[in-house]
Amino acid sequence: IDSLRDLGLTGNDFVIRVSSRNAWQDFFKTRCSDASKAYDFYQIIDKMEREQPEITEEKLKALNIGAEEVRSFIQSGTPTAELESVLRHLRSRGLGEVLQIDYNIIRGLAYYTGVVFEAFDKGATMRAIAGGGRYNNLIKLISGERVDLPALGFGMGDVVLADLLAERKLIPN
Repeated sequence: IDSLRDLGLTGNDFVIRVSSRNAWQDFFKTRCSDASKAYDFYQIIDKMEREQPEITEEKLKALNIGAEEVRSFIQSGTPTAELESVLRHLRSRGLGEVLQIDYNIIRGLAYYTGVVFEAFDKGATMRAIAGGGRYNNLIKLISGERVDLPALGFGMGDVVLADLLAERKLIPN
């Protein structure tokens, strides 16, 4: 948020869509006993907004999960305790105007473990500007279990960001 603001963007220009991988893990565990299919499930959710509803429904059906259940969960927008804590802290810093709980956000990569987020332009004409989240086990995994350090990170798309800044006439001459 601070990076985007430092580039001249305001709450009128972007929104941070925030979600919880833990909420999705709990959702999945109560509906499917085969843990080996969790990654497939997360991929389905990650692509939901970009795929035809019939394709999503077919993929979910293969996991014995109803598409209506998924849509209902997304629409509820009920924050987990972890997510509510993060949102409360961000709001206390005056960053609440750009936050939106959105369970369509799941981040497709397997290493995410907690709160996840993506930044979008408010006009929704572009791909995500940035995305990231919490990963408690990634450093342990890549260090061969020598370092157990939870972390948070994000990546920002330079082309999407440049396009947004150009559209808002924020690129200096």
